[in-house]
Amino acid sequence: MPASVAVRGAGLRLSEVDDLASLARRLTGAPVAGPVRRFTVPDTLLAPVERAVYGPVEPRVPARAGTRGLRSVPHESLLALASAADTPARPDGGVPDDTTAVVWASSTAGLPEYATVCTEASTLDPGFVAPALGPASAYNGPAATVSIRLGLAGPNLMLTGGATAGISAIAEAMRLIAAGDASAALVGASATVTRWSLTAAPDHLTPAEGSACLALDPTGGPGISLRDCQRTDLVRATARVIQAAARPETRPDALVISTLDTGLVGALASGQPCPVWHVERALGDLGAAGGFFAVVCAAALCATAPTAPTKVLALAVEPCGSTASLEVSSS
Repeated sequence: MPASVAVRGAGLRLSEVDDLASLARRLTGAPVAGPVRRFTVPDTLLAPVERAVYGPVEPRVPARAGTRGLRSVPHESLLALASAADTPARPDGGVPDDTTAVVWASSTAGLPEYATVCTEASTLDPGFVAPALGPASAYNGPAATVSIRLGLAGPNLMLTGGATAGISAIAEAMRLIAAGDASAALVGASATVTRWSLTAAPDHLTPAEGSACLALDPTGGPGISLRDCQRTDLVRATARVIQAAARPETRPDALVISTLDTGLVGALASGQPCPVWHVERALGDLGAAGGFFAVVCAAALCATAPTAPTKVLALAVEPCGSTASLEVSSS
């Protein structure tokens, strides 16, 4: 894995967020209330649910990604494509080529389509299930859509799981670049809210949908860089945070954490000399995308900081205690 990679661009599709500057303001500002939406699933025993959510988010796919056939593409894959198409992968801002890897993270991709297949198979006569739902229900839909629509023939990976999956996606992209399997990478994460995803959503957080993508390359230089990715347990991760804060030369300017445990955020904030920002408090519950958004939020803080250099630690913690962390810095 390379010592660091440079961030050459970012694409965002998120409720009430247009760019890194507005993302930084959203992260550090007072929480906003999401609109209440009604979610139903006809022909099932699931009762309708009304719940405040951050969304829906309009994909707004750029023209360079093509427009033909988009009606049949699932909503989450459209969000992924839109954020990736806004993200140049080469240092000169050019269009990515076939040596660019695509690594994506999500815990909701393909879920509503798969659930619809199961519902139709159990309620309709044989042969009446919509055939397009089959490929649309694949959980790797966002990564595949980005690669196909942007003409990328490099490695293509899709990660799922909890909040650490988003940071693990960056680690995998760094590994591919270090191994020479890719010259650059589009790394992203996405989430959508449906009646099916709400069955497992925690009650104390607002579900959210959105997508983000970062263009990474190993050339270095001034700007924002990512380094020192670590995947470990909560005890070691907490020790890393405490030890880094104890010395001025290693102390981060801020900590951005993605976790469902609000008590953990409070505990970390009480002993830190730097601000601690909670992704789920500001942006909502994004599932596996939470850890990736912690990194993007850290990049937003670095990009908008009044002074440089700036260093922000992004941390993702899952309920089981697994953690992933990454240092984001600007020069």
